[in-house]
Amino acid sequence: MPEHGPLRWAVIEVTNRCNLRCPHCASSSGAARENELSLDEILDVLRAVAALGGEEITIIGGEAFMRDDCWEICAAVGDLGMRLVLISNGLLIRGEGMLDRLRKLRPHVVGISIDGATPESYERLRGVDGFDHVTGLCRRLVADGHRHVNAVTTVMKSNLREFDAFARLFDGTGITWQIQIANKGGARFSHAQFISREDYAWLVGKMRDVYVNRRDSLHLRHMDDFGYFPLDPKLRFLHETWRGCIAGIELIGVRSNGDVLGCLSLGDDFVEANLRTEPLERIWNSDRFFRRFRRKEELLSGECARCVYSRQCRAGCTSIAYSTTGNIGCNPYCIRSLETENILADIGDA
Repeated sequence: MPEHGPLRWAVIEVTNRCNLRCPHCASSSGAARENELSLDEILDVLRAVAALGGEEITIIGGEAFMRDDCWEICAAVGDLGMRLVLISNGLLIRGEGMLDRLRKLRPHVVGISIDGATPESYERLRGVDGFDHVTGLCRRLVADGHRHVNAVTTVMKSNLREFDAFARLFDGTGITWQIQIANKGGARFSHAQFISREDYAWLVGKMRDVYVNRRDSLHLRHMDDFGYFPLDPKLRFLHETWRGCIAGIELIGVRSNGDVLGCLSLGDDFVEANLRTEPLERIWNSDRFFRRFRRKEELLSGECARCVYSRQCRAGCTSIAYSTTGNIGCNPYCIRSLETENILADIGDA
């Protein structure tokens, strides 16, 4: 069982209110959750995370800027000595005054969601005409000196084949293109939009081309739902230090109503406790919580259980494993698995 040690990372949903109704939203954001945390309660959460060893806080929504006190929350992260990662759809970040406040905040990362590579596909997926604003915002944030400006693309069937258009959009801009796979957690998400394993293999090939041939001009960032332990020597860097999903081991997610999960990409079945009934220190340090994550190697099955890296990888991303198999211990969306199948197929054809 992995030692959980310090709580290094926390993702905090400050509200579930949102100005959009995106079909792929894992949180089904739109309306506020019942009885959302007050400013004082969120500040208490931040102090508790810092006391448990917190290094980085990611602030998300919904849309975080639907809260008027979002600025105070973000400032408190830095005041407590932790890095701030701020994720937004960008549509409410407007005007010189807001850009100036953002610059003074000095976030470690500003992530802006961009799921369409053209104005038409952006509007189809997000329901608003905002493509020019958000792409211009990313360029402006780079010009303003922000260290890491990430355009966050959630990949699904309807935008997968726009890969090359996205690559052209961000090539040479100084913007980091952050790719993550849509999971099946959101109530509005059509399961038909979840990429197949064949789609995943195609995506791996496209990302490999960028990493090998274009990494000097196109900054591509993979998330933990992409890997693991590739045979290809040109891709081994992807998870050379991968130690398995850190949900409940070094990371927590906090919903705006105080629910605590190992990761906010997971759904209601993974709520461990609520901060209004259990203090965070007790939740983190008790053996009652996060048992599935901290003993995940006992739940491995199928190819993941047989893999030579089983105890290191621990079935990769828990959210993708659960989305694809309904089992957190088996994950077929794995580069090494794809490569092994191709080798065996070649032997069979020989």
